[in-house]
Amino acid sequence: MRRLILLLALALASCGGGAPDGYRFEKKEFTRARPNITFVVHPSIGDLRKAGPKLEDGRELMAWGEILPNECRVHIVDPAVSYQPQWIGHEVTHCVYGRWHG
Repeated sequence: MRRLILLLALALASCGGGAPDGYRFEKKEFTRARPNITFVVHPSIGDLRKAGPKLEDGRELMAWGEILPNECRVHIVDPAVSYQPQWIGHEVTHCVYGRWHG
């Protein structure tokens, strides 16, 4: 199941310009072909935003990730509450390629 979620997320994140998340893939920071990903599931968008970093550019946090030396944690809202695969894919792409957008 975890592998299926990863493949789905990567497929969604690989869309070119005009991706549903509003970002464009710019430049790889690194490549981790076999990332160790842990999903942290929050019960609501409010809980996720309270736990996450504050954005300075006026956007609202929809998901977020922590890139660590041996693990990547992807924080999402429980899909049973709000299914947002574009944000799962966006954060998984960070786990694989690092900080690839400005």
